[in-house]
Amino acid sequence: MDYKNLSKFEKLAEFQTANFWRGERHFAAVYLKAVWLNDKAVMDEYERFGDRPYQFITNKRAYDRGLLFGFDGKQLDEHGWLQRPEFLEQEEIPFTVKDKPYSSNYLQIGRGKNGKWTYSVSCSTGNASSSSGLSIWGKVMDSRKDCLKEGLKEMLLHHQLAAERLKDDTCGNFNAKFSCEIVRQVKDMFDELTGRKAVQLSFF
Repeated sequence: MDYKNLSKFEKLAEFQTANFWRGERHFAAVYLKAVWLNDKAVMDEYERFGDRPYQFITNKRAYDRGLLFGFDGKQLDEHGWLQRPEFLEQEEIPFTVKDKPYSSNYLQIGRGKNGKWTYSVSCSTGNASSSSGLSIWGKVMDSRKDCLKEGLKEMLLHHQLAAERLKDDTCGNFNAKFSCEIVRQVKDMFDELTGRKAVQLSFF
């Protein structure tokens, strides 16, 4: 039987089979309260996002997060998951060195429909790297400039932490010369963006 057509107690029993992590538990609690009180408006709002508890809780949470960037689409894909919104005015800003033209150090930024911005950072210090994609789960920034500043600061912090944690590494995870050049470029851009001399950061 379609989940939406189950009785109150059948829905409660079905819901108990799903496991939610901390970020989803608030949404699960709101829905469970609505089921217990037979609040059809709230139940309908949640259940339109999928045909099983874990799916519609996950989709509702993503939908609410997307609203912070002005994304209000409720379309689901062929598998029943909320379609991923596309950020506007996307830019990718790479930081490269001569012998590695295809750097894995780059900053991505994008604008939501309501003018809010976010960023993602990909960093490499040698063989070690980390990467994240542009998404609604990124920080919400008010302007392109603020977005760039925050992203650049995060890149600097990543290289600083790597210098501290991997200073004794012998596997090539931290290449001081390579990382120092990336840091120099990032700091130069930060200085130009802010119009002032950045605080001296001594990593090496």
